[in-house]
Amino acid sequence: MGNLRIKLKYKSFEIELEGDKETVQSEFKDIKENGLGNIVMGVDMSETTYLVEQPNDNGLPKQIAQAENIDFTDSNIPSLKDVLMKQLPSSEREWILVYAYYGTEFGNKPFTGKTILEAYESTKRKTASRHANMSQNIKALFNKGYFSALNDEEFILTNDGKHQANEIITRTHSTPVKQNKPKTKGTKSKDSNNKKSKSSTSKFEVLKNLNLRPSDKISLTDYIKDFEIKSNGDRIIVIVNYLKEILKIDKVTIDHLYTAFFVLKCRIPASFYQVVTNTKGRSNWIDFDKVDNIKLSAQGLNRVRLDIAKKK
Repeated sequence: MGNLRIKLKYKSFEIELEGDKETVQSEFKDIKENGLGNIVMGVDMSETTYLVEQPNDNGLPKQIAQAENIDFTDSNIPSLKDVLMKQLPSSEREWILVYAYYGTEFGNKPFTGKTILEAYESTKRKTASRHANMSQNIKALFNKGYFSALNDEEFILTNDGKHQANEIITRTHSTPVKQNKPKTKGTKSKDSNNKKSKSSTSKFEVLKNLNLRPSDKISLTDYIKDFEIKSNGDRIIVIVNYLKEILKIDKVTIDHLYTAFFVLKCRIPASFYQVVTNTKGRSNWIDFDKVDNIKLSAQGLNRVRLDIAKKK
């Protein structure tokens, strides 16, 4: 098949994919549904401009048509009204995080206190006490690493903030507000232990001691060339198989996958955690209870061995 290039641009946001036609269209759909769902959800595609290009006779690219065959189906992220009706946030700080998420086009632009106040008003949740505590709650979210300050008035959502907001709005039902229980002397609260456990899976980092180019084994870069990678899900299961079978790593974590994407110089999805969980939930190619011990399922192993391995 000939090469294909797709450019998608909306306001200041732009993405470009280039390569084999079938692979590019599959990757674009995967990025749209998984990696970029938090950004493009709610965007009116009639305002979006895009080009599809392929080589002409002399090898130079030329525009041939608009991408009319690409599926731009909306993602499953709910509207703010749905979140309000289901009462998904469990605290006022979670409400503010959700307001910032929607008010910044899913973390794609800065916000101010006015942005949050307008969200309170539009959802009819504004009260005197909530208004009075708003600045304190914003500061608390900043201290947790969910917000980052641009200046004295403007903030942006961090990757952790986007991930946490996405976790809140994709809950299936409302979460009761936790009641503060008296602490007995010399014991740790269960709530503090839960927070510690949760934070261990909400940050992704490049593992500096993970050698993906070992001198005595095939490198990940060379290993992955033996597979027809058509989506981030395919890429994830090939990486897991490499880490397990070639490097003999007992427990593969989400940080291992994040590091592999970084080393392979792949576009890292905006919602990396969601892409990994979708590979388990939608495709059933990987299996884990927590993202610190990821394994290939029987379906994933069969796909690596039989479906996407290149014939030699």
